[in-house]
Amino acid sequence: MSSTDGLQTLLARVQRIEDTNEIHNIMGRRAYYHSAGRHDLEVDELWSSHDDVVFEAEDVGAWTSLKTIKESYVDKNPFPAGTKGLLVEHTITTPVIEIAADGQTAKGIWISPGHETFPIEGAEIPKAHWSWGRYAVDFRKEDGKWKIWHLHVLTTFRTPFGDDWAKTAFKKPEWLPKDGEGTSAADRGVSFNEPYHPSRAPKLQPVPPEAYASWTDTWSATDLHEFTR
Repeated sequence: MSSTDGLQTLLARVQRIEDTNEIHNIMGRRAYYHSAGRHDLEVDELWSSHDDVVFEAEDVGAWTSLKTIKESYVDKNPFPAGTKGLLVEHTITTPVIEIAADGQTAKGIWISPGHETFPIEGAEIPKAHWSWGRYAVDFRKEDGKWKIWHLHVLTTFRTPFGDDWAKTAFKKPEWLPKDGEGTSAADRGVSFNEPYHPSRAPKLQPVPPEAYASWTDTWSATDLHEFTR
């Protein structure tokens, strides 16, 4: 290997490290914005500005344009910034990130232990529950910066605080919004969302991304495909 080739290889490795760190920061910043009800900052700063973005939210379905994401996730957020009694934390752990060989797209998955507390009309105090899930996310580099392109949130389990998640797997907590409630209707149905249930064995879901050359060699985190193993 020539010295020029060696330098190019070193620079490429450094770039991949910087890309991976930037993606870590995007997902961490998203978690903080979400916890404060600042979906406006999340979409404006972290999401792609192109209209081919997709946000699939658990059992609700998917919004398949920037316009409908802003309408549902920002404008019709049922618990926006300033909501008294609101407490939402979705941590991100166990990252698996793959940067495409061409450096233009990336894929990542995370497990997300979390909890939510919602003020409910007519209730004396807000209602608290555990909300564990997983993320599958595609990123695209735009003007030298990584942006969220496709975001898929999958349910692991949701259960009232103090309740057995095996028991409550049979029934969604009654104070959670019904499918589509409090938002504009999803553009598309669910591609995949299979939360814990005592009658099912665990699956490898989402499948961790593998090395790939360019976007044409892979699939979207929000498309119908072989999502589990």
